[in-house]
Amino acid sequence: MFEFVSEHQFWAAVAIYWIFSAAVSSIIKASPWRARASRPDPRTVGSSGYLWLYRFLHSIAGNVTTAFAGKIPGLKTFLLVVMIPGLLAVSSCGARYTVHPGALDKTDSAAYDVLLIAQSTIDQARILYQAGQLLGPAAAALNRLIEAYNIAHESWLIYRGAPSAIYLGQVTRNVSDLARAVRAFETEAK
Repeated sequence: MFEFVSEHQFWAAVAIYWIFSAAVSSIIKASPWRARASRPDPRTVGSSGYLWLYRFLHSIAGNVTTAFAGKIPGLKTFLLVVMIPGLLAVSSCGARYTVHPGALDKTDSAAYDVLLIAQSTIDQARILYQAGQLLGPAAAALNRLIEAYNIAHESWLIYRGAPSAIYLGQVTRNVSDLARAVRAFETEAK
């Protein structure tokens, strides 16, 4: 379900706004002052909590509608006519992760990507270290990065050799630690 929503973010946002708008409309229809007037007197009708909720949701719904509706006459129709061919021509799905050829699964492929990024970072950092441009905390962060890389690489090789749930959990943890080590190094190296 979450993967579907993440791949269709635009349509999920449209559906959420539609549900929100319907909920606000139902509050308006069910309000005790609906038959009395378009603007109720807050002192005479409804509880203060209900009135606050009504005003809050109505204000949000009105502001969202104002922000997206526009004030130019005919703009909605024009945009609809312009957007329909674009929506039909382009997939509404978000970017998809392409699994590497020969990978066991998405986790294996993603682990490979993280290992490549870490290896590239380590190679560039070694050049800086040999040139004397990497000192103090950055050098210590590089050592931690290299250690995390070695652990993640070893667990990845074990997983590739004998894929199982036990090794999958281990490689996932080690690759996550490696990604954190890369970010920590990049923070220290700045």
